[in-house]
Amino acid sequence: MTTNTHDPPDSTEALGPPLLEGIRVVELAEETAGPFAAKLFADAGAETIKIERPGGDIARRMAPFAEPAPHCETSTAWLAYNTCKRSVVLNLDTASGRRVLQELVATADIFVTDRTPGQLADLDLNPDDLRARYRQLIIAAVTPFGLIGEASEWPSTALTRAHASGSAAGVRRNLGANTGAPLMAGAQVHEADGGTALALATWAALIARARFGHGQIVDVASTEAMMNMDRVDISIAHNDGGPPTRPPTKGGSAFGGRLECSDGHLIAVTPQSHQWAGLIRTMGDPEWAFDTEGNLIDRLQLGEDAGDAIEEWAAAHTRDEVFRALQSNSAPAGPVLRPSEVMNSEQERVRGFFDLLDHPVAPSGRYAQFAAHWTAASRAERQAAPLLGSSTAELTRVHLSPWTPAQARRAGVIG
Repeated sequence: MTTNTHDPPDSTEALGPPLLEGIRVVELAEETAGPFAAKLFADAGAETIKIERPGGDIARRMAPFAEPAPHCETSTAWLAYNTCKRSVVLNLDTASGRRVLQELVATADIFVTDRTPGQLADLDLNPDDLRARYRQLIIAAVTPFGLIGEASEWPSTALTRAHASGSAAGVRRNLGANTGAPLMAGAQVHEADGGTALALATWAALIARARFGHGQIVDVASTEAMMNMDRVDISIAHNDGGPPTRPPTKGGSAFGGRLECSDGHLIAVTPQSHQWAGLIRTMGDPEWAFDTEGNLIDRLQLGEDAGDAIEEWAAAHTRDEVFRALQSNSAPAGPVLRPSEVMNSEQERVRGFFDLLDHPVAPSGRYAQFAAHWTAASRAERQAAPLLGSSTAELTRVHLSPWTPAQARRAGVIG
């Protein structure tokens, strides 16, 4: 059940169906990257069938949990990355389970997978064979190191992928850790990069299929997607010839940085001279910022002393006061918002980014929409993440003959 909490943007143009209505996606992927790509297709209107192992996607066991906790239906990671999907539980250790999966893939427009080439071969789902068998099928693979090369079968985790891509380097710089053990951000922060790249590339493959009449293999390496997203950090580390340098120990600096206001935090970034001048103008042109001839002193010359003064000024004002004043003086700034503030913000209400969705087990909650509007296409009606195996009988019945779903479940083929 879905409850839209927003009115659609004003438009005089009649809205057509969701962009991916009529597209069928079969997803054999777990945790974040592949499921995120498939979620984007589902949120854009595609029928998305998620294949789960008995017991469910690993994400169902990832903390934190909503109430009741812990519970396979209330992992917040699971809930976030699997909206609008249908769950089918197959035991792929059985020949019959593998056959049902193969038949479901044969009905799909897009097959999303995070399995390595060897794992796909074991399921009789080798990408090249699938391409030869089903000319219209788009095989969308997001794996740690891609489908080719000696690393294609290497096992990995979110931690090893982040470091293999160089993405953890930026975290080290931001945390001021230029010595000691490597660090990475928590919550699999880089993992959605691969899913984003896969969704974009697969959407392009759909366009190509409409033009040229056939599908293709989309091969995305998560580590390369991370490199692409974090190219600035990697470039800095490469060209400096060593690890990122340590930032000032204080939150503020002559560039602004993280500022603590009377009711919260704000980020101000003023690396350019006109932005630095805007920050000083916002502060009322304090004398310490000018030389004896009235010229604005370069921010680098002032250093930590300026940072202390900026922090003192920010602490005397509210976050909103500082934010709006800096913005009006062309000094880039943004409030550090709590998740609840983001979800309840007027800006997101107007854009309709969050939908309030009901779930049979987890509490009702707000879920992020597809991060785009289309002027001539409506948004799909959204649903919360599916219960484990809730569509198994319906979607596998035709593929189980001569068994019934009940017989197949007793035989351990479906769940």
